[in-house]
Amino acid sequence: FFVYHLPLPVSSSHTHHDKTSQETKPSQQKKTEFTLINMLKLKTPKSRAAMFCLVIRLNMALAFHIFNTVWPASLKTRFNFGPSDHARFMSFIGITYAFSQGYLAKRLVQMWGKDGKAFVIMACCAVLGAGRYIAYYTESLIVIYATFLFIINALGTMNTVITADTGAIAPSNEVGGLFGILEASQSAAGMVGPFLGGLISHYLGEDAPLIAVVAVYGFLFSFISWGYERYVISSDNDDGKPGRTEVKKSI
Repeated sequence: FFVYHLPLPVSSSHTHHDKTSQETKPSQQKKTEFTLINMLKLKTPKSRAAMFCLVIRLNMALAFHIFNTVWPASLKTRFNFGPSDHARFMSFIGITYAFSQGYLAKRLVQMWGKDGKAFVIMACCAVLGAGRYIAYYTESLIVIYATFLFIINALGTMNTVITADTGAIAPSNEVGGLFGILEASQSAAGMVGPFLGGLISHYLGEDAPLIAVVAVYGFLFSFISWGYERYVISSDNDDGKPGRTEVKKSI
């Protein structure tokens, strides 16, 4: 009788607590906004910033793959490029790309500051468009190497800045999903780009893919000028409204 009237054991209170936490947990969980469907709805500043980065990444990948449909053939025609020539050229590209990501991008961001990131990316777009045009038509191998020195540095800097800003858009538990969507879009561009480049070359002429690539970089230049600072850099504003960040950080 006395044992029956003893207070409930501690485990029962834990069970009650677990039930309460299980009941309240679903209501506390928030659905991620970094899915393709939610990003396309453009309802929040974060989703708009993510979609902005997706458009940039997609166009960059398309331009790269469209250009590669005519670039190797162009090198073969002008300079009779063989396997050893391609090996030297790709080694040069790899070293330059590592330098741009490991050193140059950081120095440029430090020099221009947070509010100057859009201008850095716009300059990279201009270098990429003009550089690919010059490299495609020049008859000098030295000019090609010199041009690609600027092209690869611009590409590495642009990728580094955009990747860092993309990582700042999403919280740590959702950033993996956001980068997954961006990588998937680039993979899709890798499948569509060569087909599109071949189609353009077949129907519009062998130089038409280059014009398409330059046009893509021109679009990116205007697109970034219009909205990068407004949507991407200012996506962490507390008021949720796109606008220029008021706090300037001197690095």
